Amino acid sequence: MLRSFKKLFIDNCPECNHALNYSSNHLFYTKSCPNGHFTEETYHHLGVRIIYKN
Repeated sequence: MLRSFKKLFIDNCPECNHALNYSSNHLFYTKSCPNGHFTEETYHHLGVRIIYKN
């Protein structure tokens, strides 16, 4: 039960279903696949989200 609840809050790669790596600085927030399939950059001050799929 707890495992399925925890999956609601963890973002996974759409290709390989591995958990995404997170990094951030004062300009943007990045989520990326450890295998390089997927990267998402979010620029909060601009209201922009960029998604790269390989």
